[in-house]
Amino acid sequence: MSGRDRITLLRRLARLRAQRVEAARRLVAVAQDALARAQAALQAREESIAALGRHIETLDEWFASGAGGDARLIEGALSRRGLIVDRREAETEARLEDQRAVEAAQAERDQALRALMRATARHDAVDGQLRRAVAQRAGRREDQEQLDFEERGRPRLQLLMGGRA
Repeated sequence: MSGRDRITLLRRLARLRAQRVEAARRLVAVAQDALARAQAALQAREESIAALGRHIETLDEWFASGAGGDARLIEGALSRRGLIVDRREAETEARLEDQRAVEAAQAERDQALRALMRATARHDAVDGQLRRAVAQRAGRREDQEQLDFEERGRPRLQLLMGGRA
């Protein structure tokens, strides 16, 4: 394979590798976005659980403070506390699912990052080969030009030296 053919092939391969790097970058961006959404959902779930906990504490303080004598009021507050406790338990169970989603998104992002690193390394390797091939071709061309220059200068030198060179 000639130097020119090798360079052409390496340029095409470098373009393909660059496209793969760009595709890998897009996948990383998508994975990072998915991870951010999963983390935001988990954070929202944590805040919801904390808010429900504060509601329960408020009701408990109300009961501890002597909460008036109206049975209907106490019964309503107990019912409300029961609903809040049930909702908090449901949110706590849902939090486990959110944590699994965050872990899965992190694993997917990590896999996408590894793919990006591989694609980048492959692109860099081809780019290095291309640079070396271009440099070798330029070196050969320069050597050839130097030889041509010396050959063109030799007849003049012979004329100047009287045919002794």
